[in-house]
Amino acid sequence: MLTKIVQGLALFLCIQGALAIEPINGSTEKDTGVRQDKDYWLILGAIQRISTNIKPEADVRLSAKIQHWLWQLPVGHSSDEAFRTLKDQLSKNTATLFQCQGRSCGLSNDFANQVFGQSILYGRDSDQYYWVGLTDEKRPVVWLVYTSERSAKRVYAYVEKIQLDKNQIEKLDGFVQKGQEQTLFEQGYITLTKLGGEAHLRDAQVNWIKQLLLDYPAKKFALVVHRYGGLEDQRLIERTQTEANGLLDQVANAGGFIKNLYAHGAGAVMPRKDMSDRIELVELKK
Repeated sequence: MLTKIVQGLALFLCIQGALAIEPINGSTEKDTGVRQDKDYWLILGAIQRISTNIKPEADVRLSAKIQHWLWQLPVGHSSDEAFRTLKDQLSKNTATLFQCQGRSCGLSNDFANQVFGQSILYGRDSDQYYWVGLTDEKRPVVWLVYTSERSAKRVYAYVEKIQLDKNQIEKLDGFVQKGQEQTLFEQGYITLTKLGGEAHLRDAQVNWIKQLLLDYPAKKFALVVHRYGGLEDQRLIERTQTEANGLLDQVANAGGFIKNLYAHGAGAVMPRKDMSDRIELVELKK
């Protein structure tokens, strides 16, 4: 009995401590849980209904630890407001994999019942919002946000935290590249990797940069390395410049056309809010 109580308490603390976001003040939590899933179905495209079957435009099966939260919002708040509140908290340092809204997502009934297994999420197709983003961490995490509004003006928000098992991130490379391009041009930069050691690009990242340079020959980009602490400012700049040059060599050695790609060691200059050691790809504006 004591063992079950300890396990239950550990699970509760895990669920409560893992969520670093907050819905709109006054929201009521309707459901929460955690599970290990060896065949998790991640929807990365609009859902189409063919006869009695549903078929997403894009999807992938993953092995991961899944945590979910479901809230009902206070009266007077919209599905759009709930979506923006949650996404704004999660989209920092996150590459968008897919996003849709309204009828372009498909049927709300399919998301609620067939995908999430949460019938309470079924609302008007025009008032649904869906977003999936990927963080680049030692153990990559996919975040998912879905909001909907029922005819009775009840608004619900649903979030999943999907901690990928080993070797699962490769399944998302194609989706990451599409989402990275969208994020890069929307905000002017994208974090490629958070650094825990040597500055190095994965093969998939090198190939994406090569293709980006081919697709946008009139644009200019820079690979920027940021590091904080451990050395004096000038030494940090020198170290990160050497590392950035190495990243540029990676792309060149892989056959990339680097005429419009530059290397920059930022050291501890140009910090962002998270202040983490990282590699960024930056669009250089004229």
